[in-house]
Amino acid sequence: MASTSNTLPLSATRAAEVGGLQQPPLLRASQLIESKMQTDLKFPVISELLHASASGEYEAAVPADWQVVTKQRLIPLPDALFEQYDLLECRCFMGLFPEIKRAWITVDHRLFLWNYEDESDFYSFEDQDQIIVSVALVRPRPGVFVDAIKYVLAVATPLEVFLLGVGYDASTGFGSTMRGCGGGEVTLFATQISVPADGVAMTSIAGSADGRIFMSGNDGALYEFVYQSDDGWLTKKAKKVNLTSSFVSYFVPTFLATRRDTPALSMAVDNDRKLLYVLLQDASIKVFWLDDSNNTLNGGGGGFALAHHHRAIANSAALLCPQFNEGTDAMPLQIASMHVIPPTESRTLSLVAITGGGCRIYFSTVSRMQRFYEASAAAAGALLSRQPDVFEVAHVRLPPEPQPTLASGLHGGRLPRQMLSVHTAFYRNGTTLLAHAWNEDHDSIVGAAPACAQILARIAKQPRASLSELSSSTQIEGRTWAIAETNEGSALNDLATVSSSPMRSFAVLTNAGVTVLEKQRPVDMFGMLIAQPSVKDAQIKEFVGTFTLDETCAMCFTILCASGVAGMQVLGAARRILFEHGGVPRFITEGPSSFGSTDTADAVVASTERIALSGRHNGLAVYLARVLQPLWKQLATVGKADREGTSTRLHVGIPLPSLTEVQDQIRNLQRFINNNQRFVPDQLNQMPIQPANSSRSTADAATCWQAESASLGALYELMTRASEAISFLCLLADFNLPGISEALDDSKRQALAGIVFSDLVCTDGGRDVCRDLIMALINSQLKQHASIDSISDILSQRCATLFSSADVALYKALEALKLAGDTDEGAEVSELSSSALELLSGIAGTLSTGQLRELCASFEALGQFNAVASLALTCAVQSDPHDEALAFWGDGAPENDAREAIYRKRMDCYQCVISMLDKRSKPVLPPLLNAKSFASLPSTDALFQFALYDWLLENDQVSVLFQMRGPFVEQYLSLEPRTVEKCDMLWHYYIHENQFGKASLVQRELACAHDVDMGLAKRIEYLSLSISNCKIAIDMVKGGGSGSGGGNRGASRDLSEADEVNELATVLRESEDQLEIAQVQLDIQQQIKSLGSHEIPVQELDRKLFTVSELYDKFAEPLRLWDSVLLIFKASNHDDPDFVNDVWLTITRTVLDDAHSAGLLAVASRVARLGRRLYPSPAAFPVALIARILVDLSFGERPHEYTAGWVSDTLVQASVPYWAVFDALNALYVKSMGSSRSSRGDNGAMADMLAREIASLTTSWIEAGGGHAGGKGGGASPESLTRGESPNQSDDSAMPLTAVDEALSQYIINATLANNVELKNELQQVQDHIRHVF
Repeated sequence: MASTSNTLPLSATRAAEVGGLQQPPLLRASQLIESKMQTDLKFPVISELLHASASGEYEAAVPADWQVVTKQRLIPLPDALFEQYDLLECRCFMGLFPEIKRAWITVDHRLFLWNYEDESDFYSFEDQDQIIVSVALVRPRPGVFVDAIKYVLAVATPLEVFLLGVGYDASTGFGSTMRGCGGGEVTLFATQISVPADGVAMTSIAGSADGRIFMSGNDGALYEFVYQSDDGWLTKKAKKVNLTSSFVSYFVPTFLATRRDTPALSMAVDNDRKLLYVLLQDASIKVFWLDDSNNTLNGGGGGFALAHHHRAIANSAALLCPQFNEGTDAMPLQIASMHVIPPTESRTLSLVAITGGGCRIYFSTVSRMQRFYEASAAAAGALLSRQPDVFEVAHVRLPPEPQPTLASGLHGGRLPRQMLSVHTAFYRNGTTLLAHAWNEDHDSIVGAAPACAQILARIAKQPRASLSELSSSTQIEGRTWAIAETNEGSALNDLATVSSSPMRSFAVLTNAGVTVLEKQRPVDMFGMLIAQPSVKDAQIKEFVGTFTLDETCAMCFTILCASGVAGMQVLGAARRILFEHGGVPRFITEGPSSFGSTDTADAVVASTERIALSGRHNGLAVYLARVLQPLWKQLATVGKADREGTSTRLHVGIPLPSLTEVQDQIRNLQRFINNNQRFVPDQLNQMPIQPANSSRSTADAATCWQAESASLGALYELMTRASEAISFLCLLADFNLPGISEALDDSKRQALAGIVFSDLVCTDGGRDVCRDLIMALINSQLKQHASIDSISDILSQRCATLFSSADVALYKALEALKLAGDTDEGAEVSELSSSALELLSGIAGTLSTGQLRELCASFEALGQFNAVASLALTCAVQSDPHDEALAFWGDGAPENDAREAIYRKRMDCYQCVISMLDKRSKPVLPPLLNAKSFASLPSTDALFQFALYDWLLENDQVSVLFQMRGPFVEQYLSLEPRTVEKCDMLWHYYIHENQFGKASLVQRELACAHDVDMGLAKRIEYLSLSISNCKIAIDMVKGGGSGSGGGNRGASRDLSEADEVNELATVLRESEDQLEIAQVQLDIQQQIKSLGSHEIPVQELDRKLFTVSELYDKFAEPLRLWDSVLLIFKASNHDDPDFVNDVWLTITRTVLDDAHSAGLLAVASRVARLGRRLYPSPAAFPVALIARILVDLSFGERPHEYTAGWVSDTLVQASVPYWAVFDALNALYVKSMGSSRSSRGDNGAMADMLAREIASLTTSWIEAGGGHAGGKGGGASPESLTRGESPNQSDDSAMPLTAVDEALSQYIINATLANNVELKNELQQVQDHIRHVF
């Protein structure tokens, strides 16, 4: 933009004669902006607002239905976590780790980290078997772990406390934006660092910024987990230090100790003040000083000394606030939580404790006298470096109403309140969230935040204002466990908001899930108000009366300049309010009544009167000041010494993302002003008429408008200069500012080093240095023979173009190639060739085929192979700007088509590259012609890509084809005809591109192909690969990527994450079913081969994959392959009990009839082998049926071979769980006893045998470790088993001990009645053993 007046009807000079406008416009605008910045910075800190001993004032909101926080969404807990909760045996805890965007849940010994941002992904840690009592995420000690470990997860159990390294990458995962969608990637590392807990449950863990870990035990002691990278000569790698025990306590046995300290509830670390706050169960708070100079206690990892112990918090609070009624017998004091107040929020208040009744008790480590005078920054810094002298209650804030009744108007008076029932709370940066128990199933989040507009209004009237807050109540589902801020805000003053400022968001963890809340700012309130279809002027006036006209107009600019955030309704309303309610400039003779208009920068002084500019103008100044504030006083350039330390080089001092973010906002603001030409009227007849009661003439009105026009023109010029300054800094960063600065003399370099952004924009000296630096940039680029395009772009803005003729460019290129051919220096050849290529790239479309071949031959002779390809492809693209050749090829290359000539020209261009490859590819591919060299070439030319792929396949360069990662490789390999070789290459390509879902489909297609030369084993291999890749694809989708594409899903994808997971799950399920059937087919093939005379069926089984019915009808049943029949029954889940009974009888009879078999031992081996493949299929391996067959064999047919325990051992070896074997044998026992009541006979003997089998089973179970929880065999807990509960069926070693004990008792009674003393004694021994163990 050449000048402001070209695009904006604002003149910065036409009102220069108005009194007070003698300063340069840019300087005047910068002063106005800085005054607005200072106004925002003058907002009081929280301690300045809490100067009284108690407070409890809450304001009614405008609009009346405004909420402090609004509920955005509820993210329910995954079903998998509920399933784990159903397995709970002892304890369950949960909380939030906002640093890594995870919620943590412990269920007994299992720890789960749930990524609540993507709503489904969770990580489980089950590598230990002790009940977890507490966890905490802390910072690691410097120098102990690798850089990848950003945090340390401390996990406490009754036996030990161990550390897990946590790697966190916020840039990965689905939707990895600042708001946190996707939640980043978390990796846990085993550190092998642990200390014994010695039976002490560490109920709370806290960490400091320097990596110290503090733990509070249920024994009332405080411990520190001290660790280092390696063991030393006299020190251990990790140790637990008791920080609160005396030296004598080390020599007193634990059982002789008579005094135990009160256990702690929670801890909080104040890193700035080096303090540790410990909340005890008796509602007292201990304060420990952590300064390193006090490193004398117990060999800890740093300083630790008890500074104060406040035991009478309730009494102190009641003295300051008579309305405080907690701490009595009727209502004992309970502190729900405590929160550190950093020095940036208050220099004198250090801690706030939130009680169960919702009161906030503020504590200070500064004496009352120092608080009264509000300690200066220097004094506060001194206080931070020494042990605190006091720890006392400084202020009591009464709670808000759980459901506040909002009075109409601004000041509805003090609202009636009642005590809350708070069990969880949150406080940070002035915002308080209280979890109030609404009913058994719902909590009410009561929010309170400073009423910024009301506070500023009071400051304008009196020097000191008290805290006034807005409050609201939001009902959520479930009982709250934790509240954390996920998107932190920086300013206590919510009015200082621009369009790019993110909203503060909070995560509330309940037993129903995570509720996401967002804090509403005044601009959000305003947007909600004007979003109503029929907003009334009275509502707008009420809002303006609360927030002032200047701030309301600033909010309009914030909404209008936001990038695609607000809808058309809101944008239209904001624009209408800005122009209809923005006011007019006017003469005033007395000070304004609103707090924002007293600034002298808003008015032009003229004798005893002044011109008060409009709220629209002042709102623009306020908004622009807030946009520029992040850069305004930042160093635009900084000087840094080079590696040798001999000279100073310049670097851009502001991060590029910050620069571009501010520039986008400025450009949005300029675009709005340019699109609204009536921002300031140009002609007298366009000016709004002064109010009816005004005595001013039309000339005076024109003077006011001229003054406003001049000020707005200056602001617009400031916008333009700031935007250009940002572009200039970005340009310097792109073109290597450190190298450019070497060409400057020392004085210029010193003048530019350390210049702040405001000086770069507003001062003549800053602009002069910029001009010198621009010239140095141009000269440095020319000396380096840099890109003509980049140089011409720079010179077209500031000078003239260097080259404007294609003939001159071609001449220069030929000259450069000639000079390159005459020199022997490789570096110079490369430099000249690059220069020639840059020149030719701009005119490649004008080259004839002959000229192109000659130029390519010249480059090839110089060894510049990449230049040949680059020039040929550029020529092809520029010769066909509308891509007519590709359309011609896609239409089947019809004859007598006008596009054929263009197609031939492009083929000639490609032939230059192919010919070069043919020459250079024998005998091996040169290094310069590999995939890396082609990866930098334009990849949008499909015709060239297909020609290149053909050449690569012809020359056996498939690996190079994959490495090129071109966008057309998939299309090329998918073209018909699709052979096995091309499909094989296609799935390999998909794997190479991380497109595992597509690879899975191709592999399954290959496995199911008919009548191809492929063995059955190869088909099974393809199915196995398909399943593995499908699982990988599902994991990638759940982790925020795409299982098909291998990357983050963009906005253009049709499938949602859930749909894609469902689709992949369907493919996975079908592939697994197909693999199971294919393995049956392989089993049939192997059995046929073992028979020896079925060549035709063996070959037929290789041609395709058969269905279950085909395998049964064609092979298994005709060939009497009974093992395969059972496998088919399992795969198809076909239920035919009678037939299965016959099959098993046939199998056992076949084994027994074999002359070489070992009788029952052979039967046991066959049953165990089949059981391991068939169980737990009830269709193919019915346990009760097989148990009966084995009992019949043992008792009736081969009693002489039978040994006690043979039946139960056989079933256990067949992978049948102990409890299932017990159920089957016990059922047979009951049946046999029922048959033997009239006469014992054979049935009584069978019952005795079954009793011995169950006794043997129970003994085997105990010997296998099933009787020890967490032992080798696992098993259910003794408590659950003795209650008779059913064991977890996933635990094969579990046994229903109560049922077993009762069964043994019954067996003993039956044996006693039958006078079978030997059996009775055996059973009694087993029962005694069980009862002894349990």
